[in-house]
Amino acid sequence: MGPDRALACLEFRNDPHWMAASGQAAAEEENMARHGRTWMLPIMGALMTTTVFAQGAMTDVGTPRSETMIVQTFDGRSSNPSAQNPLNSYAIWRGFRELGWAALWEMDTATGESYPELADGFPEVLNDEHTKFRVKIREGIKWSDGEDFNVDDIIFTFDTAFKYRDKLTNVSAITRLVDSYEKIDDHTFEVTTATPVYDFVTRMGVYTWGMPFNWVPQHVFEPLGDEVVTFQNAPAVTLGAYKIKEFDPNGFWQLWELREDWDESGWNIDEEPAVKYVYYKDFGTEETRALAFVQNQYDVDTFMSPDSIEAAKARNPNIETFSATFPYHDMNDACSYGIYINNQKAPYDMPEVRWALALALDLEQVGISAMSGQFKASPLPLADTPITNPLYVEPLESWLEELTIGDGYKPFNTDFGADLVETLAAQGVDQAQLPSGDAVEAGFGIGWWKHDPEQAAKMLESVGMAKGADGFFTMPDGSPWVLEFVIPGDWNKVLQRVGFSIADSWRQAGFNVNARQVDNGEFGTVQTTNARMELQINWSNSCTYNANWQNSWRNFRADNVLPADSNDALVQNYARIVDERIFDIVSESASLEIGTEEFVENGRQIAKYLTEDMQMINLMNIPTTIPTNSTYWTNFPKQDNFYAAPYTWWSSFKKTVTNVEPTGQ
Repeated sequence: MGPDRALACLEFRNDPHWMAASGQAAAEEENMARHGRTWMLPIMGALMTTTVFAQGAMTDVGTPRSETMIVQTFDGRSSNPSAQNPLNSYAIWRGFRELGWAALWEMDTATGESYPELADGFPEVLNDEHTKFRVKIREGIKWSDGEDFNVDDIIFTFDTAFKYRDKLTNVSAITRLVDSYEKIDDHTFEVTTATPVYDFVTRMGVYTWGMPFNWVPQHVFEPLGDEVVTFQNAPAVTLGAYKIKEFDPNGFWQLWELREDWDESGWNIDEEPAVKYVYYKDFGTEETRALAFVQNQYDVDTFMSPDSIEAAKARNPNIETFSATFPYHDMNDACSYGIYINNQKAPYDMPEVRWALALALDLEQVGISAMSGQFKASPLPLADTPITNPLYVEPLESWLEELTIGDGYKPFNTDFGADLVETLAAQGVDQAQLPSGDAVEAGFGIGWWKHDPEQAAKMLESVGMAKGADGFFTMPDGSPWVLEFVIPGDWNKVLQRVGFSIADSWRQAGFNVNARQVDNGEFGTVQTTNARMELQINWSNSCTYNANWQNSWRNFRADNVLPADSNDALVQNYARIVDERIFDIVSESASLEIGTEEFVENGRQIAKYLTEDMQMINLMNIPTTIPTNSTYWTNFPKQDNFYAAPYTWWSSFKKTVTNVEPTGQ
C-alpha cells in the first residue's frame, strides 16, 4: 500500500463518525491518548499500527513523550544489537557516535572547522616532520559509570589495539596511523605517527561523521584479558552526555538517557540539554513510517522518499523539509552516491565497459523517478558543495567540457541542470519553486554525462561485446553477461529507489541486470569482499568535506588491493582502485600540508584520473531527505538555521540534541 493510500486510511480511522460507529467510547480514547496505547487496525486490507500521543503521554518504552526525542534508525533493524565493543565491528547506528562516544576533537559541521572536545586545546606539533604530537586532555571527565577518564584509558586502548590487531576488526585506523605513544602524565600523552600527518586533529578526532576509532574504559576491558577480542560490551560504558538506559535485544530500538552528571561527560558543554531521552527506533517500511510520522510518533526521519514526505506534509503541518524551496533537502553531505565497480573483474576491468555503463544511464530520469527531481548531479568523484566547489569542482569544469573518450567523443553535458529544469516544469512543478539563472548550477550541479545508449553500444562493440538474440549485451566470448548490482533494502529507501531506477535505465539500454537488494549487514559484507562484489551503489569512498581529500582517497593504496576473487575482508578502498598513478600521488601527498595549492592540485589530478577512466561512476550529492516533525521539539537545523548538519547519524547530531527546544506538548 502506497503512502497516500495508507495516510488516507489513517484519516478514515481518525474520523469521529467512524470512532462512534466502531463503538470506541470517549473514555477509551482518552485512556489511549494518555498512555500512548497502540492500536492494531485492519483497514482496507492493511494492518496498521497507530499511536496517539497527548500532553502527559508516555512512549512505548515508558518515558514522557514531552522529554523524549524519537529518531528513525538509519539502518532499520540491527542484526546484532548487543555488539557494542567499538574495537570490533559493532551496532554503530544505535546512537553511539551521536550520543555515547566523545572525541579528542569534534567537527563543527556548519563551518568545516574542528574544535576541542575531550582535548584541552589543539595538539602541540613537536617536530618539523609532523610525526610527533603532544596532546592534553581536559580534567574532570567521567565515564558514564562514574569512573574517571584519563590518559590511562587512551594508553590502554592503544595497547589493546596493537596487541590484538590481527583479531580485532575495528582498530586499523589506530594501528596504521600510530607508530608509538607515551604517557607523560594523567592528562598528557605523546604520539609518534608512522608517516607525516598534517591532519592529525581529524585523524585522531572527527573529520565528518565520527571517529574512526573510539577510546574504551580500562577498568571495564582490562580484567577481560584475551576475552577482549570477543567481548560484546553490552550495555556499553560511554563518555557522552547520554548513557544507555535500555535496548531491544531484537535490534529494533535503543533508548538513551541524559546523565545526571552530564556536565562531567566528554562533551564539554555548559548548559543542560532539554532532551532527557533519545529513542532510536525502527518504525518499519516507509508506508508504516509515514503513518507513524503523521501521528507524531517520532520527530526526525532518515531518508524518507520525496513523495512520502509530500504526502505526510499535506496531512500534518508540523512536518517540514530542510528547505521550503526546491529541491527541498540538504545536499551538503561530505559523501556522494556512486556506483562502485570491481575494477579487477572482467569485463569491468576495461574502461570502455565502465564508460558504457555511464553513458547508458539516464540520470535525469533516474533522479525524477527516484527523487522527484530533488537531487544535485555530481560528475566528479566527490560531492559538489559550497566548500568543495571552489576547490575541486569549478577548477575542473573546463577540463570536463574538453574531455574526450574513445574515438574523440565528448561525453560531458554542461546543460544537464537546465534540461532538468525544463523537464520538471513540463511535468507540472511550480516554476516559482524551480531555480533559474546561476541558481540552476547551484541547485542541480555543473552537469553530468550525456545519456547516449548508441555511444555506449559503440564502446562495448570496440572491445568485442555485442547484443545477442535476446537483446542483451554479451561477454566478448559471446557468453551471457548478467550484471550483479547490489543495492540496499528498505533500510535506505532513497538509495534503494535510486538503485532500482538505475537498473531499469540499464535494462532499457540492453544490459541484463540483476538488482539485488540486501540488508545492512550483507551490504557491508559485499562492500568489503571482492568475491561478492561486481557493482554496488554506495557512498563510502567519495567523502570530502573540505580541502582534505585524503579523508577518503588516502585509502587508494597498493596494500589495500586484494585479488579479484578474494574472500578476505578488504580494508578501505571499497571502490577497488588499482591505478598506480593514483597510488603514487596519494603517497607523495602524505608529506604535504593540507590546503596548500600543491596538495589541492594533487586532489584535482586524482579526480581527473578517476573520471577519465570512469573508475567509479559518481552520481549525485547525497540528497539527505530528513523531514522533521515540530510537534514536540523545535529549532532543528534548517537551511535558514544552519548551526549543524541535519544528519541524525553523524556525531554532530549532539548539536541538534543540545539545541532543540520543547514545545510544551
